Amino acid sequence: MTMQKNRARGVMKAAAGLALLTLPAACDVKNELLQPQNPGIVDNSAVASPAAAAALRIGALGRWRQMAVAQSGETLWPEAGHMADEYMNADFQPDRNDVDQRTMSSNSPYANYGVITQARGFVRDAINAEAAFEPTKTTDIAELWMVLAHIEMSLAENFCNGIPLGNNKAGVVDYSSADFKPHTGKEVLDVALTHLDTAATVLGGGTDAAANFIRQAITLMRARVLIDEGQFAAGAALVPASTIATTYQYLWTTSTGSTSDDNATWILNNSVSRVSVSDAQVLYQGKTYTTLNALPFASANDVRVPVVTGASQKLVAEDGLTPLFLQQLWKGRDDPIPVVSGIDARLMEAEGKLQASDFAGMMTILNALRAASPNIGNYKVPVMAALTDPTPTTKDAATTLFFKEKAFWTFGRGQRLNDMRRLVRQYGRSQDKVFPSGQHYKGGTYGSDVNFPVPDGERVNPQFSGCLDRNA
Repeated sequence: MTMQKNRARGVMKAAAGLALLTLPAACDVKNELLQPQNPGIVDNSAVASPAAAAALRIGALGRWRQMAVAQSGETLWPEAGHMADEYMNADFQPDRNDVDQRTMSSNSPYANYGVITQARGFVRDAINAEAAFEPTKTTDIAELWMVLAHIEMSLAENFCNGIPLGNNKAGVVDYSSADFKPHTGKEVLDVALTHLDTAATVLGGGTDAAANFIRQAITLMRARVLIDEGQFAAGAALVPASTIATTYQYLWTTSTGSTSDDNATWILNNSVSRVSVSDAQVLYQGKTYTTLNALPFASANDVRVPVVTGASQKLVAEDGLTPLFLQQLWKGRDDPIPVVSGIDARLMEAEGKLQASDFAGMMTILNALRAASPNIGNYKVPVMAALTDPTPTTKDAATTLFFKEKAFWTFGRGQRLNDMRRLVRQYGRSQDKVFPSGQHYKGGTYGSDVNFPVPDGERVNPQFSGCLDRNA
């Protein structure tokens, strides 16, 4: 039986438990009110103990989730989908429109680069603490190494070449360190692979359910990094159904008791209506605009991306003008989001067939996935009919079909922007034939950005002077 592990909800419950442990056994109101508000010394035992290490781990996992879980909704996954063709701007903020139009400045706030890079620091602190104070908890430590690798992979997939990977050590920042130099995406992926190796080594040969569950997530992430690096056969070979079942899901979940810990896609789309599910054609102020290269997510009536109109929910877009389409994969604020899944494994296998020019084999895998009726979070995809397209006879046609199928299977899960970049980098297509292009429905034309810039705030690092380039 495939295990769906509720890691993040455990984080929230554990955090609440730790908070309760710090409450005084009795309440002396007079003495409490007279105590200083900001004690000058923190006892070393408060931060150097198994309990403190566990708390750091909980906090690190919570920081990691902020790619798709946050109070404001401004997180990497929705914004990457916004720059791609998953969402369109329904807001009146110029900076958000710049993401949608692919014309961002180096100060664009929407990808939350700072939050992501800070999460790396929190994870490293947690790894060090767990190794020092809970060294026998190898599954937890391995998971943290995996989380570190996932953060680095996500930086490489979504940001420009020129990503510093420095960390403070014992609270001291050494900007002369080689880690602070701008790294290419390939170099960042290599670092992620090294950390996945470490995760697997730390995990060892444990055979309990938790160890097996984390081992599968590590394997999926390794396969994805290998494919990012162009090692298609090696990546696909790691994830056969005998290793990763189609039903497998590693889920990010949120706390039902908190209003500041919500599914970010639900916030931006279903709650505040600042973005709409995108479509190939947009009716805006009485005129129909066709967005070149965009997939018709809103109008395709594809069961993998269920959509309803804002009008049916008595909602309008925040700008009052953009057609509002609401995704229904995550209808509730606390619906879980798959980080990696067995669906991803099948798609990796299919891409391996594509790269080997085994187009019939690719079609077999894609049609089997359509028939499998897997879950995306809580949403169970209905059984789908086989593709009616004939088996492609050229790699170009097979590539178009594969990435269209993958786009609908992975909608909203932080993969579409990277796949578009790979279509340029690995498959030789020009960006104006891959990314949303042509006239923008809110005026002007689409730009040429294919990734997020590392923001100017990084310039405090003397080794960084901006992106090395903005190439795919």
